[in-house]
Amino acid sequence: MKPCPINNIDQMETPASGGTPSSDNGAQSFENAVETAILEQAAPQSSPTSVPCEFDAPLSTSPFFSSLESLKTPPSLPNAAAAYQKNAGPEGAEPVPISDFQKYKDDQLLRNPGGRNYYLDEKKVVENPSDLSAGELVRKDLSDVAGNIGKFFGNMLMGTKILYRDDQNRIQTGRQRGILGVMLDFCKDLGSALSFGTWRPDSTPAPSGLKNRFLYSVSKLKDAFAGDILTGIPSSANHMGKNLALAGWHLMEVLPDTVTGSFSPGQKVTSKIFDNGHVVIEYLTDIVPSGDAWLRVHASNLGELKPPILYNIKMPEHYNGDMRWQYVRNTPFRKTIETIGALLMDALAIGLIGQTGSSSNRRNRID
Repeated sequence: MKPCPINNIDQMETPASGGTPSSDNGAQSFENAVETAILEQAAPQSSPTSVPCEFDAPLSTSPFFSSLESLKTPPSLPNAAAAYQKNAGPEGAEPVPISDFQKYKDDQLLRNPGGRNYYLDEKKVVENPSDLSAGELVRKDLSDVAGNIGKFFGNMLMGTKILYRDDQNRIQTGRQRGILGVMLDFCKDLGSALSFGTWRPDSTPAPSGLKNRFLYSVSKLKDAFAGDILTGIPSSANHMGKNLALAGWHLMEVLPDTVTGSFSPGQKVTSKIFDNGHVVIEYLTDIVPSGDAWLRVHASNLGELKPPILYNIKMPEHYNGDMRWQYVRNTPFRKTIETIGALLMDALAIGLIGQTGSSSNRRNRID
């Protein structure tokens, strides 16, 4: 039987593009990355191989078909992970796992101006910053102060933009309502409820039938009074207070940056103190009644029989169905500290109410 030489699989004709297609964000998909890793493992077979020319020879003995069979077998996990890390783009999944505390701190510093390495106007976080001059540090501080004052007025009016990370670790833009925006929403919801869906400023589908119109009206009344008046206005006022506190905090940062900003150790100490202080202010204003964390902890779902606290605990880390969870990574660490803090604030509020004049012994004496 005469052998007829055929080229190795690595010498077969390849597409003109010379590579694997990329995904939209410039990085290969995980499957293509795995395939690339497999083909790289097969590369050492560079010498020509011969197979019998007889048609009765089993095709499975051909190196070509053996290589195709190897494509059906996934590589080992370390090789697959290495291929993914090699081919993943800069906006893909996190290249190095970070702790829940680091995620929490990153989320808090993305919301309002103030983080040393956070440039919110550019939607950018500088991972490895170079040392800045004292003048540059002071300008950054004053810019953060002005940004928080601007957000104070924005939260008083129509609302402001905030940044958050999605489930692919990409920085996205969200929006929180201002007091004036909440009042406009209240008027729209109330008008839509009183008209039984005849006027629908949000362009939702018109309800049909008397029953559906009644249910639609009840739903809009709930949005108007529970969502806008009882929740929306206090929440916007909370954001205004947060912005004032952060503006004052970063104004205090100007002096140490002026004094110690000329040398690297001083910059690092000042940045750590004021970044951590920024996170603490965000946390404390989140857990007070009407704060973002307080609203998450006290949320419930009667339809699914999930009471407050449990409903938030059962939430996944990323959830896009509700703005209360959409703008945070709801990790176990966040759930724990927010639940404890919100419940402590409840106990403190009850204690303060008990000490007010309305329930004091002075007004309930028996002569």
